[in-house]
Amino acid sequence: MSWQSILIAITNALQRPFHRRRLVDPFFALSFDLLCVTALDGAIRRVNPAFIATLGYRQQDLLDRNLVDLQHPADCAAAAAAIAGLARGIPTPPMETRFRCASGAYTWLAWTCTPFPSAGRAYTVAHDRTNHQLDAESVRQSEALHDGIFESTSDAVFKVDREWRLTRVNHHAERLWMRHREDLLGRGLWELFPEAVGGPFYSLFQEVMSSGVAAYMEEFYPYPPLARWLQVNVYPRPGGLAVYFRDITERRLAAERIERILQEKEVLLREVHHRVKNNLQVICSMLRLQERHFSDDKLLRALRDCRERVMAMAMLHDQLHRAKDFSNINLGEYLKNLTASLFCSYGVNSSDVALRTDVEDIPVTVDTAIPCGLIVNELVSNSLRHAFPDGRKGAIWLGLHAAAGGRIELTVADDGRGFFACAHATRTRSLGLWLVDLLADQIGAVAERSNGDGTRYLFVFQDQIARAQ
Repeated sequence: MSWQSILIAITNALQRPFHRRRLVDPFFALSFDLLCVTALDGAIRRVNPAFIATLGYRQQDLLDRNLVDLQHPADCAAAAAAIAGLARGIPTPPMETRFRCASGAYTWLAWTCTPFPSAGRAYTVAHDRTNHQLDAESVRQSEALHDGIFESTSDAVFKVDREWRLTRVNHHAERLWMRHREDLLGRGLWELFPEAVGGPFYSLFQEVMSSGVAAYMEEFYPYPPLARWLQVNVYPRPGGLAVYFRDITERRLAAERIERILQEKEVLLREVHHRVKNNLQVICSMLRLQERHFSDDKLLRALRDCRERVMAMAMLHDQLHRAKDFSNINLGEYLKNLTASLFCSYGVNSSDVALRTDVEDIPVTVDTAIPCGLIVNELVSNSLRHAFPDGRKGAIWLGLHAAAGGRIELTVADDGRGFFACAHATRTRSLGLWLVDLLADQIGAVAERSNGDGTRYLFVFQDQIARAQ
């Protein structure tokens, strides 16, 4: 029921003889609207139960109080001005003000007051609008928050409708475009940037507009006044697009400088490894030439051992020179090439002594690869020299496998005659076996040797990176 209907009903009831006015009481008492009868100065004479229930007062606490006294201090002036017209027969306009409840809190009421000067009364009808006001306030706060975020974000932001007209532009976009938003809003995006039509930015925006799927891109915008690298995030929105972009020119230039420096360092490292390899090969050649001047077998064997050790390190630097990653080396490839080189160096006929390899590609640091290479060099050389005397046939095995817990298992074995019982004693062992023990300690390897049908060495260790973790 509208307020006008309520007032008409009350007016009609008042115009009836007094004994019939009691018929309006059920309507007055049962109405869900807040009803109040006041004097023409706003003093309360009567309130209905809905009025009492909403504000929480007892009826006797409201009688003779003025409607203005119940207003929020900020609303008192407007309410008093409206009520002042009642004595002149002027109804109050529809108003929404805050009424103080008995608890001290305030509730929003939409109300109007109609005077009847002949009866010396005015009749007020009100609705509780608290939830509506809170919703409206939430909307206002949300809009204010959105506006604040829109302006305070570090990105330049603009929005366009489906006709590509700019609807919003923040101050970062103004600064980056070097134009005022008054000159931008309402204008077509491609009208402002015709040079971008057909380019990557144009294609990206068109794709998001048609697909409704957000997209990201980093691209150089070559045209002045921008002429810079831009990071762009494009989001679909109802009725158009929202575009967030920022200038990343300094970051890209810094990344390009770092890339150039890294490339220069990579070239330098390759050159260093290449030169080290060449120098080590020169040393090997010098040792080989020196061998020609000696006839003593023991001395020749010592020179040859030294040459093979140097060659083992030269092969490692050769592999690093060709590698894509200088931080580690493929240990399986390195050891396989090293043992094949030793077989060639000793001139071994594969029909007499076979090489059996079962190795995995395991990346390790250079500090691990060099000791492993020297260990394999010593053990394989020792097998080739001593395990197969007098034309004895057999095989040498090389194994490399990754084990649980980041461990690595390295195996060197042969099926030759094996060691004599005293061959590994401290006083009688050779320089090569002594080096094997030192190198195993260097990489923290647990070494096991078995001497049954041939000889088998097993080394279990972790690479430096795995140990650090």
